[in-house]
Amino acid sequence: MLKDHPAVAFCLRTLFYFAVLMVLIYMYGYFGAGQAPFIYNEF
Repeated sequence: MLKDHPAVAFCLRTLFYFAVLMVLIYMYGYFGAGQAPFIYNEF
């Protein structure tokens, strides 16, 4: 099968981990560091 080929498995695994990493970076930018300055708007 094509799925059992080591190069195909490596490429699929690399794309999967890259997508997970991009989602984590997006979530960090959306929920994390970008929200810090807005805490002090009320003072």
